[in-house]
Amino acid sequence: MRSSLALLVLAAVALPSLARADPLVGPSVGNADLLVAEGTRFYNEKAFDKSRDSFLKATRVAPATIPTYLALARTYFALKDLERACQVYRVFVKNSPGTPDRDKAQGELELCERQLADTGVAPQLSQNYVSLKASFFSALDKGVLGGPASADEVLHSLVGAGYAAPDLGDMALKLAHAAEAAAENTFQLARSRQRPLPAEMRKAGALYQLALDCGAPVAKQAARAAFLEGLSLLVENKAPQAVAQFEDASKRDPGDTEMRFYRALAKYTAGDKNGALKALEADLPNDPRTGILRVALAMEVQVGAPELEKFLFARRFKNAP
Repeated sequence: MRSSLALLVLAAVALPSLARADPLVGPSVGNADLLVAEGTRFYNEKAFDKSRDSFLKATRVAPATIPTYLALARTYFALKDLERACQVYRVFVKNSPGTPDRDKAQGELELCERQLADTGVAPQLSQNYVSLKASFFSALDKGVLGGPASADEVLHSLVGAGYAAPDLGDMALKLAHAAEAAAENTFQLARSRQRPLPAEMRKAGALYQLALDCGAPVAKQAARAAFLEGLSLLVENKAPQAVAQFEDASKRDPGDTEMRFYRALAKYTAGDKNGALKALEADLPNDPRTGILRVALAMEVQVGAPELEKFLFARRFKNAP
């Protein structure tokens, strides 16, 4: 049977994720310089479909890097995808005033538009992009960030439709900031021991991941997503799985000592009491909760008097040796 002090370890804290999509925008998508180099090599080899894919991905990594759009437009033109070529040429011309390549790009755009007009096909791509962007901002304003008809879903549709423009980065960051703000409330509730439901914590974890996938500049979101998943597992009496999540969280954000405390708590709950104490003594030697667990375990084996005296003395007299 657990001693009352052992139960205090658990009472000192309360116990307190949407499937992950591929990264949409930002550094998590890839390395822009490598993608541009790859796209250029494929273009020179006349492997235009592969070149298009590399350049398009590079615009998602770094939407504000304007020269990539000219390379992408030329690749579309080589593929005879005239409507997309014209659209991306316009992006480059609009965003590159005064650059050496602008005049040449303007001439290439005019040629592209003439050839597109000769096809007799009414352009629809730009209007589709406008409609999708309107839907994105509508969902964002309503706070519908993930799930069906959400800002996330619309942004995926834009990317899937080959949308390439600098404002893609702005849209992604707006969604990232909104997702992080929504997740933060649940995270703070969990840290204040108000026990959100596992479903709420997993939703917050998914929002942190969404922020990362949209190019959020701060990498703590992944740690917090893992932390919330660990708490959810702990509430669901899945302590061994929770240990792995807290381990991941503490590695991703080593400066957050609570991540390491909860890892030890999960070890304790899983039955590895000595492992929990060892972890706390290594990571948080001066934390009062480490002392509580040390005393609790000492009392369980009935050799706890010296430890208990030391703990109570230290707690009462701060300057005691």
